[in-house]
Amino acid sequence: MACISWQTRTLASDNLPLIEFSENRVMKSVDYTEYAAKPFGGENVSGRSPTFRRAAAKAVIDTFLLPYALLRHRQLRRQGQRVDDHTYTCFLRAPAQLSLISGPVLDYLGRGERLEITLLACSNGAEPYTIASWLAQAVPGLDFHIRASDLHPEMVARAQAARYSRDEVLHSEYMTQSFLDATFEEDADGYVVRPEIRARVSFSQASLLDGDGLRAEFGQAPLVVAQNVLFHLPPDLAADALRNLYSLTKPGGALLIEGMDLDLRAEVTEQLGLVPFTEDLRRVYEETRVHTPLRWWRYYWGTEPFMHLRPNRSRRYATAFKRPAG
Repeated sequence: MACISWQTRTLASDNLPLIEFSENRVMKSVDYTEYAAKPFGGENVSGRSPTFRRAAAKAVIDTFLLPYALLRHRQLRRQGQRVDDHTYTCFLRAPAQLSLISGPVLDYLGRGERLEITLLACSNGAEPYTIASWLAQAVPGLDFHIRASDLHPEMVARAQAARYSRDEVLHSEYMTQSFLDATFEEDADGYVVRPEIRARVSFSQASLLDGDGLRAEFGQAPLVVAQNVLFHLPPDLAADALRNLYSLTKPGGALLIEGMDLDLRAEVTEQLGLVPFTEDLRRVYEETRVHTPLRWWRYYWGTEPFMHLRPNRSRRYATAFKRPAG
């Protein structure tokens, strides 16, 4: 599974952790032992349960330590180097966001014509297959197709193979038996995506930063998705990538861009005239950060907890946006 990868060291001047990467860009896998991967029925795959100590620590961090955490995270984002070719993904990662797609987003787009979905940075295919399975179950009879792409040909090949280990499939906090049954066939080696779900998705290679190539390859679609990738780009390139995504979105369409610097998202979406979907705003946002480490400010890709008093909270925390028609 394609995952966020990092190494850290400490700056002598202010003890601020700095993200570093080797020149050959060979990444190490993330250690997920801190996370509890829960399959259907609420069972904890790792055998661990959330502890009172962790819950108490989170409460302290999200209240008393929040000003410190925000300051440190701002400093880290300014100084930390990014890795621009990796993303984190898993199946059924954020059900509230999927409900947003199958509800308010589809209502906004209309359900009369075939729904074409362009999805960038698909990694191992978990994201497009999840969306395909969710829409097939939530909106029976919906005519749709997902054109997914990734920068790396090896990831495209993995996604096309549609075969996954048990750990890859059950890593989600929100996995359910009904989703497993509708999405996969199980064999001795793990899980294979069902043929009817695979038929909904096609894969190709593409770069978020190649605007001309993207427009030539995909044209415009009513729904464009790029998740958990933009925060790995330096701010100027992330802004360019977001503008490329905007150019792929039809007027009157919708854009999903979870997983990017929150200040930058608020700034650029306002510049582009994008309008946030605010339905179930807090739940959607908090679900998308469920795998964020407890001390999120130590990682440039970490995200702050939902703060009601943020003056631009709708634009800052929204993960789906409307591109107005006309």
